[in-house]
Amino acid sequence: MIPDYDLIIIGAGTSGFPSAKIAAGYSKKVLLLGEGALGGKCIENGCIPAKAMIYAAKLYKQAINAEKFGVIIKGASLDFNKVLEYTEKLVHDAIQGNNRQLSQFDNVDLIRKKGHCVSESSVEVGNEVYTAPNILVSTGTKPWIPPIEGINDVDYLTHETIFNLKKLPKSIAFVGGGFISLEFANVFNTFNSKVFIIDTNSRPIFQADETISTAIKKYYEEDGITFISNSRTSIVSKSSDNIILETNKGESIEVEEMMISTGFTANTEGLNLEVAGVETDKRGNIIVNEYLQTTKPNIYAIGDIIGKTQFTHMALRESKIVVHNIFNNNKIFVSFENIPYAVFTDPLIGSIGKTEQELKETGVDYKVVQTEFPRSSRGNLMRLKRGIVKLLYNDNEQILGCHIIGENADILIHEIVPLIHLPNGLVIFRNLIHAHPTMSELFRNLQEQLGFF
Repeated sequence: MIPDYDLIIIGAGTSGFPSAKIAAGYSKKVLLLGEGALGGKCIENGCIPAKAMIYAAKLYKQAINAEKFGVIIKGASLDFNKVLEYTEKLVHDAIQGNNRQLSQFDNVDLIRKKGHCVSESSVEVGNEVYTAPNILVSTGTKPWIPPIEGINDVDYLTHETIFNLKKLPKSIAFVGGGFISLEFANVFNTFNSKVFIIDTNSRPIFQADETISTAIKKYYEEDGITFISNSRTSIVSKSSDNIILETNKGESIEVEEMMISTGFTANTEGLNLEVAGVETDKRGNIIVNEYLQTTKPNIYAIGDIIGKTQFTHMALRESKIVVHNIFNNNKIFVSFENIPYAVFTDPLIGSIGKTEQELKETGVDYKVVQTEFPRSSRGNLMRLKRGIVKLLYNDNEQILGCHIIGENADILIHEIVPLIHLPNGLVIFRNLIHAHPTMSELFRNLQEQLGFF
């Protein structure tokens, strides 16, 4: 029997949608299945609207602090509804743009339903069954809601629903101390909401380098954000129009809104993966090999659902690799080592490679050089009081990791991205010349500690 398609993709999000376009470019016939917006949560209720809101907060903060540079902005004020309109417009335009892109491909059929496996080469959607020699699963993740007593009796937010707020809350609590909580905490603190962060760890963004996560906690506390650390939210309840949160240590706060950001769980429910012979790990993530094949070789999986990273930029790389591997015998190995990332806190965070605590735990020999943002001409003229650049390396002239917190950290980290992949990256780093007066001169500070030759 001739299959209906060359490839069926279950999930039209961050990795599934670009995979469909790439496969179409191979002149393959593709069936794309997915509920919600093309491009997924990154566009609809993730990266794009969140970073738009963060940008608005940055502009507002710059406006109210401009006087120290002799710039007087009279009547600088915030209109929260206008901020939401701005984010909604960006999301709308991005979704429409994706719809237009897909409409250009005659060999991609889109069905806005999820679908599930009925065999290793067939998928059922509604009452119809479609066949293909290759299947790609890219259904992503959803917020994990911890079993907090009373959680079903209160109206809590997640990173997906926080954009549905109709007014700026006077107070808000974030349950969880990860990237997402820290980004939104800064936004609402800048907008003059009273902000609390309840975290089970001693410091936020616990997987980040300890120097960086300790610094961001210090900076946020200086800005008025309250951390309730080493505590677990155990009970939540209503109090008139507010929410009361209690911890396992007896701490209690009352806020207008609460957002839960305690991690993710794989979106595999209803896919019938076991029927197709696809195995998952104990956390529900789909198990893949180095070529992104599942335990059934003709079925592949990419994106958040494989539990490797939660980064859009890595999902986009996986989509290119996986389509190549599906339709070519010379398969490409995918590596999850040394993936750069940025956290849109204030100040920004940029990171790549091993953290110092990881190196200590594994017993690897390493050395550290570090500098601070005020020790640069650009940082000084911008009156920056915060910011750290930290470089980890070994005696073999290999860069092991780099971690930055400060202005333009998301850009600065990319100087290290190519160098960390080289066995002698530090040799090249020593010889680089950095323009004056730029933030990049922070790396010259490190060169002075390392020696230029």
